[in-house]
Amino acid sequence: MNMDVLQLLFFAGLAVFLGVRLYMLLGKPSGRTHEDHVREERERAAAAARAPRPVDPAAPAAPGAPSQPASFTGPAAAGLAAIAGADGGFDQGGFVSGAREAYKMIVEAYAAGDKDALAPLLSEKVMAAWGAAIDARAGKNWTMTTEIDRLKRADIVEASLNDNRARVKVAFSADIASETRDADGAIMEGDLTTLKTVDEIWSFERDVTSPNPNWYLAGVRAA
Repeated sequence: MNMDVLQLLFFAGLAVFLGVRLYMLLGKPSGRTHEDHVREERERAAAAARAPRPVDPAAPAAPGAPSQPASFTGPAAAGLAAIAGADGGFDQGGFVSGAREAYKMIVEAYAAGDKDALAPLLSEKVMAAWGAAIDARAGKNWTMTTEIDRLKRADIVEASLNDNRARVKVAFSADIASETRDADGAIMEGDLTTLKTVDEIWSFERDVTSPNPNWYLAGVRAA
């Protein structure tokens, strides 16, 4: 999942929110004179010029500038801090949001047999295994349908940085209905009318030295 896109959407939404709030606070008539408005605008401009510029966490630090410490929580805090030390753009909340979206995209793409959609999201090893399963299903002319009723949990449970390889494990719990039918419409596996709770640990990996910000699903196991 592209963290830059998530950050862009977040800051875009924040800008809209702040713009509305500023209008509510500053844009309403208050009975002040034109001279009052001009004077206050000059004072605000002078204050803005003196104020420090906000730090973009995704931007490289200036030479000699002190690093901005990040606060991490949960059982994987130490590992997350190590990852953030190597990747200044890493954000725990943004990662979890991206992982939730990736979970839905991957589950739905696998059920649809969409290998093109899966390829940018999976490691080579996982892609090879899942691609073979998709091909086997297609060879039988079977069709799989999966519906995620509710994604109940997405929590980081482990994180580590080994050399340049960052790994984050996320515990997912979801209520899912799934079934597979043959070419005649007969149900071969599952039941779309029955929800089952699926508990799994997904491992995401990324080379922190790579210019590609995407994380890849590198493994799945039962929780």
